[in-house]
Amino acid sequence: MGLRQWVVHFDSGELIMIRKEQLRLYAITDTSWLNGASLIDVVENVLKNGATFLQLREKNATHEEIVAKAKAIKPIARKYGIPFVIDDDVQAALEADADGVHIGQSDTDYMTARSILGDNKIIGMTAKTVEQAKEAVRLGADYIGTGAVFGSSTKKDAVYMPRERLIEVAGSVNIPVVAIGGIDYDNCGELAGTGVDGIAVVSAIFAADDPGLATKELYLKTGRVFNYHRDFIFDMDGTILDSMPYWRNVSKEYAMQYVDKLPDDFDERTYVMDLDECSAYFRDELGINTDASTMRQTAVDIMTRHYSTDIPAKDGMLELIRREHEAGSCMCIFTSSDRGCVDAALNRLGITDCFNNIFTVYDIPYNKKNPESYKLIAEKMHFKPEDTWVYEDVLHGIESARQGGFKICAVYDEDSKKHWNEICAFADEIRDIRND
Repeated sequence: MGLRQWVVHFDSGELIMIRKEQLRLYAITDTSWLNGASLIDVVENVLKNGATFLQLREKNATHEEIVAKAKAIKPIARKYGIPFVIDDDVQAALEADADGVHIGQSDTDYMTARSILGDNKIIGMTAKTVEQAKEAVRLGADYIGTGAVFGSSTKKDAVYMPRERLIEVAGSVNIPVVAIGGIDYDNCGELAGTGVDGIAVVSAIFAADDPGLATKELYLKTGRVFNYHRDFIFDMDGTILDSMPYWRNVSKEYAMQYVDKLPDDFDERTYVMDLDECSAYFRDELGINTDASTMRQTAVDIMTRHYSTDIPAKDGMLELIRREHEAGSCMCIFTSSDRGCVDAALNRLGITDCFNNIFTVYDIPYNKKNPESYKLIAEKMHFKPEDTWVYEDVLHGIESARQGGFKICAVYDEDSKKHWNEICAFADEIRDIRND
């Protein structure tokens, strides 16, 4: 089959390259450490706080139990845009529609796993020698796990891998490599310079008193160990904030200041109108004496109140922004909203200081439909487009950023639902925050 450096676009069936940074912090579950805590709750806490890959490994669970747990975990992994595989049980991965499977040297062979799962699923392989690593590449593995680099508290029969062999194994392949075996916060720095792309941990997270905090601390440290500096351009409405329902309602809020009852088709008609069309509709059909300029300012005033008081952040976005700020990432906002609205929301949410700059489309000669807009923002921030992540929810913004050479993280928003498949086709990562 040849080299297959692919990972599936969650729920879309599209294929994209798996990136080394996705193995930065590879979390492997083990319910034996949880002391009765809910696995699902702990997994959400771990993904929210920075795990970049997730493996469900439950050695004492039945096949049916693994499938049930995987089905419960899948929407959580989808929400945070994290690849999710199952240890060894290929059939469970198929039944739960997980993103793939990880197989060891004594587990199901690669060709059988690939024939069962198909080409659009992840298959990771364990490789403890250069020969095994090269064979994994020849077969088409998406990544390899290697170790045990410090022994292992979860696999008593794991054989210690000297640093010299780790360097040889990592240097022998051109697919991502994750180290495993006894790794924790204190010793993971010793893996710098070995050629591995990240760490796989079990007890360092799942045996911690606070798995979320342990994950966050490991995420921050692995950024330093493996030099994962990141630059970001964030959209605001529909990406950081769940604000689009409020914008849909602003015409109604404005009109209800002047009339007691609205036509039944008010929402349907005004939703597709620009401000000039809306003011004409208000004047001619509702008898509200207004103009586009007055309506614009009043709409901004209404929305500023909402930004100041009650528009919520989308699930996981505040944690992401704060974590990346602590990690030293450089971030800015590029939005079509009024600057006053932006400031009101960021101040209320306590994340103003996380951003190095804030830009609106009114600050530059282009709107988001023009790729030059993103290029100009990158120039102002001294970002290289090819190294910069654009977080966006709207198709035209995603298309423009892609044309500009940026990396794309698509964030699901209900207002862009009809374009979701197209959006996924352009994206390098997906954060699908739907709860269904």
